Amino acid sequence: MKIDMHIHSTASDGILKPSEIIDWAVKLGLKGVAITDHDTVDGLDEADRSAKAYKDFLFIPGIEFSTQFMDHEVHILGYWIDYGDPGIIKLTEKIKDDRAQRGRRIIEKLVELGYHITFEEVLSSSKGGAIGRPHIGRLLVEKGYRRTIQDTFETLLGKGKPAYIERFKLSPEEAIATIINAKGVPVLAHPGLLNKEIDIMEIISKGIRGIEVYHSKHERKDWQRFLAIAKEHGLFVTGGSDYHDTFLNTRPTIGSVGISFDEIYEFVDK
Repeated sequence: MKIDMHIHSTASDGILKPSEIIDWAVKLGLKGVAITDHDTVDGLDEADRSAKAYKDFLFIPGIEFSTQFMDHEVHILGYWIDYGDPGIIKLTEKIKDDRAQRGRRIIEKLVELGYHITFEEVLSSSKGGAIGRPHIGRLLVEKGYRRTIQDTFETLLGKGKPAYIERFKLSPEEAIATIINAKGVPVLAHPGLLNKEIDIMEIISKGIRGIEVYHSKHERKDWQRFLAIAKEHGLFVTGGSDYHDTFLNTRPTIGSVGISFDEIYEFVDK
């Protein structure tokens, strides 16, 4: 029985509500899921309540922090977090406020460049979740300005592009400490996507307790490499689809990547 440990909801940049993710996971025959929205815990209570309606279904409350290291992004996942912890709430609210202000400034730049979009339209697109560049990119696609969200990042929203605005910078150490203080387990997300300049072991040495070995953008050689690192350093092995926004076969879907239920409990029992 599989558990998908990396899923995003409307609380950040996904298209399904937390409760809808739970319902779909059950329909697909999964044993459990972790919802790991970007820099927010807003959807976890809804997901937790929905999961309790199903017998023997495991819900793991999680988060995915975007951190800055050596001028590159490093994502840190947190599992089994106490999402009512004051420290994690304070930090995520600060990030949420920064995202909103950043979104307004990006939209102002886009308007100056001749794109007719408004903050209110982006807010509606986010469905009440934390505003991010994917929401702005999605709106640009819906309005016919670009063909894909990836295209919006490559031409407008990505670092160094005309509408890019720097975000609040969180260090890996801050993210890891916040997760641990919230009784969670910090895990290095999709290490195969890290910039080649980054030494994975340097990140792990900062307090990482697990590594996302299996991911929709990892190849078999990546699995082998990261599994070896996990075994050598006694790290928790995780895996997930990183599902966001589609059920098309060409993109990762809920449950397309995960780990076995038994592997979860092997770690929990330690």
